[in-house]
Amino acid sequence: MRRERLTTRPSPDARHDYLVELRGEPMAGTRLTLRLVPDRLVPDPASVAAYLAEFAGFADGLEALALAILDDLNNELVPRWVEVVLERDTPLPHRVVIEDRQPNWDNPQLMGRLRRI
Repeated sequence: MRRERLTTRPSPDARHDYLVELRGEPMAGTRLTLRLVPDRLVPDPASVAAYLAEFAGFADGLEALALAILDDLNNELVPRWVEVVLERDTPLPHRVVIEDRQPNWDNPQLMGRLRRI
């Protein structure tokens, strides 16, 4: 049901690789950074905010949250490359980073320009 909140629009030019970065707070005290290289679809930022609100009571840990978000994005957007970063400061600093890419997709120049974690 939460996937229904994610709406998309066509990429303005699917011939080019470009980076989309969105930030949000899926639940109080948890920061999300989402970076992706779209293929045919790009996310609507307002829908991503509504989608993240669906996780307000999520209690299965940052790792499970990162995997749920990754699965939903891969299902709805099918990006060429996607990275999900979740961070929380309490009770201890905790950070989870997960990424995925389409088979055979690579853009070393673009990936080399990204800040390394």
